[in-house]
Amino acid sequence: MFLAKSEYLKKIKKIASMCKELKISVYIWGEKGVGKTFLAKFISPNAVINPTTPTINPVIIEEFDKNHSFEFKNNFLVATGSKPLSRDLLKKYFTMDIELKPLKEHPEDIEEFIKLFKKQAQKELQIYNEIDIKTPDISENLNSLKRQIYKSLLLPKNKKDILEMLKHYYLQEHKTYEEEIKDFEKILFEAMKLKYGSKLKISENLKINRVTLTKKMKALDV
Repeated sequence: MFLAKSEYLKKIKKIASMCKELKISVYIWGEKGVGKTFLAKFISPNAVINPTTPTINPVIIEEFDKNHSFEFKNNFLVATGSKPLSRDLLKKYFTMDIELKPLKEHPEDIEEFIKLFKKQAQKELQIYNEIDIKTPDISENLNSLKRQIYKSLLLPKNKKDILEMLKHYYLQEHKTYEEEIKDFEKILFEAMKLKYGSKLKISENLKINRVTLTKKMKALDV
């Protein structure tokens, strides 16, 4: 499946389909999480990925820009990397190159990827809760977006769910009372630090003395 709602990805799909049909060697580059390996597999679905020995089969080489001392015995090579290749290197191995731009440059496609990842996550996890991604995390493009959706399905929805999970946790081997309390305090303070930022706001919301809070956070390395 190749998702393409934006005009940009429709153009990429058209170029990729041509490479696939004509078996044109192509170098795909772009920043982390833009879907380089996915596109490579679309172009060469039966290729061997990162073979350790020379092969006559079609191949996909990842991070080609970091290590291109590679021998192959065929005329169909698809490779990925984070940076463009020099003109000489590109000419030596490939007929053309494709730059995959970050999601922020074609936001029309984000919603389609959310739908795809939701469907995948629900099937894999066997959790069919509805989730609402109001602020998609595209800091690492598709990687962070997919991770956000899986986390949203796995995270408990309320305190009752959390307590139920803890009950099952305590059926397993666990630490001493003091060790368990320290673990939970550390998690609590780390969460409050992310939520409120300052120790003053944390102490006000948790109704704990600021000096005591500071000592506890220091002891727990928060």
